[in-house]
Amino acid sequence: MISGALEGYVCIDVSGHVAGPYASSLLGDLGCDVIKVELPNRGDTHRGRNPKYEGYGPSFRALNRNKRSVTIDLRHKKGGEILRRLLATADIFLENFRPPTRKNLGLDYEELAKLNPKLIHCSISGYGQSGPYRDKPGFDTIGQALSGMMSLVTDLDDPKVAGVSFVDHSAGIFAVNGIMAALLARAKTERGQFIDVSLLQVAIAFIESHVADYLNGGEAVSRENFPRGRIYSLLDCAGKPFMVHLSSHNQAWEDFLRAGELDGLVGDPRFASNKHRTDRHEEIVNTLRAQFRTKAREYWLARLDANQIPNAPINTIAEVFDNPQIKHLGIPKQISHPKMGMSNLVGSPINLSSTPPKFFRAAPLLGEHTEQVLANLGYDIDAIKALRASGVI
Repeated sequence: MISGALEGYVCIDVSGHVAGPYASSLLGDLGCDVIKVELPNRGDTHRGRNPKYEGYGPSFRALNRNKRSVTIDLRHKKGGEILRRLLATADIFLENFRPPTRKNLGLDYEELAKLNPKLIHCSISGYGQSGPYRDKPGFDTIGQALSGMMSLVTDLDDPKVAGVSFVDHSAGIFAVNGIMAALLARAKTERGQFIDVSLLQVAIAFIESHVADYLNGGEAVSRENFPRGRIYSLLDCAGKPFMVHLSSHNQAWEDFLRAGELDGLVGDPRFASNKHRTDRHEEIVNTLRAQFRTKAREYWLARLDANQIPNAPINTIAEVFDNPQIKHLGIPKQISHPKMGMSNLVGSPINLSSTPPKFFRAAPLLGEHTEQVLANLGYDIDAIKALRASGVI
């Protein structure tokens, strides 16, 4: 019986920041042996995100669970040789270099495929492998802005970032999706392939349902003309926020009114259909907000639940983990490092019945497994010492 769906597979991950490490952490959760390659003495740039944690902060720990860390300076000829020895028998190569950087390091797919025809090479970039933006640096927020996503979540007169790396994490998920498909294809063809995932394309795909009207001859969606009449954000008597999301049929609207003790509006012709409610959105919102300000959030949520109206408190992060459903799901999960102690993680949202995700290794210290990995490649103690002395590892 296998202990993980990807047990026996090896991923060499030279990516940094968020998207690539998130992808490889999902692979690691499923049993893949993920070897994280980092620069000597510096490591993944995400290690230094918050200096007070000295290279082992909570965000880094979350993105790099279930991995081994080796330090290799890929700019050094001998460093490149070590990486190629790792790639010669690996299943997956994950990186987020800009195309010119990858070419300068001699890591183009065409060359690596000669070394290992079965290798699946996944590249996560800002804008893709070709085109006028190919060589530009890209980040999550830039993808949100360029794709139109940001226009749907902020006031363009006073733009603010969402505060969540939607695009980075989505790119990691899309990368894993591509890798899984490539593994299935390889089982039939005995050959690997190149996977191109760009933050820009991911961001546009993320909002595809919102831009479908525009792409098919309709009006471009914006915050001003976003469909209304079914989603309401409300405040209680203490200013605590909560959300209600109705289906489009009239029964849901009438049940909502009864839950909100607004029975007098049931059957009101001004709000007789979803179109009427959309047209009179501001009037409805003002009425609802005045009513729901009269009592406590817990009172209203109980009445909404009793009437089968989808609702939720708008939680702060500090409030999330008191929720009974989240506790039932076993979040957070704990994992311990022998030197750094206990970490609390959200973990994988993928729940498999026979080969569930496991959290067997805390995020590694910088270069924690360098000697182990190099010894497995055939380097003896003296060779490893020489490589370290010359700054290669």
